Amino acid sequence: MSSDEEAAGRGRGRGRRGRGSRLRVPRLMDPYSMRLPPATIDPSPVDATLLWGHGQHRIDSVWTNEDGDRSFHVRGTTILVPYRELYRPYLEAAGLLSVVPLVPMNPDASLITALVERWRPETSTFHLPCGEVTITLEDVVTLSGLAIDGDAVVVDIPDEEWSAICLRLLGRVPVDLVGGVAVVRIVWLRVEFNHLPEDASQEVIEQFARAYALSLIGGVLFPDRSGSTVHLQYLLLIEDWERAGGFAWGAAVLSYLYREMGRSTLHISHTGTSLAGDLGGWVALLQFWAWERFPHLAPRDSETRAQATEDAHPRGLRWLSASSRQYGDQLFQYKLWLDAIDTVVWQPYRERALHLRGSVIQSETFRAVVPLICFSSVIWHHPDRVLRQFGMRQHEPHQPHPEAEVRFFLRQATRGPSRGQQLVHASKESLDF
Repeated sequence: MSSDEEAAGRGRGRGRRGRGSRLRVPRLMDPYSMRLPPATIDPSPVDATLLWGHGQHRIDSVWTNEDGDRSFHVRGTTILVPYRELYRPYLEAAGLLSVVPLVPMNPDASLITALVERWRPETSTFHLPCGEVTITLEDVVTLSGLAIDGDAVVVDIPDEEWSAICLRLLGRVPVDLVGGVAVVRIVWLRVEFNHLPEDASQEVIEQFARAYALSLIGGVLFPDRSGSTVHLQYLLLIEDWERAGGFAWGAAVLSYLYREMGRSTLHISHTGTSLAGDLGGWVALLQFWAWERFPHLAPRDSETRAQATEDAHPRGLRWLSASSRQYGDQLFQYKLWLDAIDTVVWQPYRERALHLRGSVIQSETFRAVVPLICFSSVIWHHPDRVLRQFGMRQHEPHQPHPEAEVRFFLRQATRGPSRGQQLVHASKESLDF
């Protein structure tokens, strides 16, 4: 253990679960008596060169009371194609089996909205009174079981009609898949692949398994804001099950979630339309993360639930049937909690060894500053800004990536894939603290 880690360890208190510092949040006043006129406080950042999104961020419209009482529209993680045990070997080979028991899950839109309002795409972190925090690769692999190391989730788009690709990999083609259209409706997958014939051949079983995996990908891991369609680029990822098992699915999920939060907070759209009302990405994973890190936001039975499911894998299973706390004004109450919060479980997984794929995941992987890639979504992972989440003392972090670069990738991600799409993959740089 380094000297910095030892210093951080001496400064950490141990709560009832012995999982890091747990300071008490003072009892809040009546939320309606705490409303202040916007002119009372200047919401502008001290240094606008860092938070260059000021003036276009969702929080600015909240401050002027334009969107302050509206929650994002988030979709529950519901699989529309029924799962069957015959699909298990294919999903296991592809590295997707751990996600199957994590659905369905209905996210708390108010909690998600209150969190995303504090998301800054400039730093890929949430900005709270306690400092910067974020959902990292460590959280993803622990809560979902998805691989965070491996090949980037991107494939070459072949010179083949999408209808031919569907016929080859699924055995059938949607009637509305014409011309250059490259998406299928998830409800179509449900209708066409709902009943597996009893005498199905191995080829048909594999096609049905692929349809299930496609609905899992489009409905849970990478849902768009509509929640009703999935792009056929993802079908190409599961053409070869063994190759699919080599993808860094967890890193791609985090990239996609970062991107969706960034697009929603900055209202970025290449068509000029507002993205403020809807939020894509696996938001249930974000909710699991919030419940692990902020005990005052977690369900009231979280202590009992934690003790009963300590060995659950993936860890997100402990929250699957949990219900959010209920308040009269749910969104505003969550905002107040986050404004006053100083209770953070910095290392909720500290006492639990992570054994995935037969080996212990090293902490250096979690602390790697790397580009997270999901097709055209390339967003940087910045654990160097949240070192307390790794039991270390926080130093002044490096400057985040410049505005032009972040905006470029956010905009590129809204345009969808194209044939012959090319990406430059930056090499992984592990921090040496």
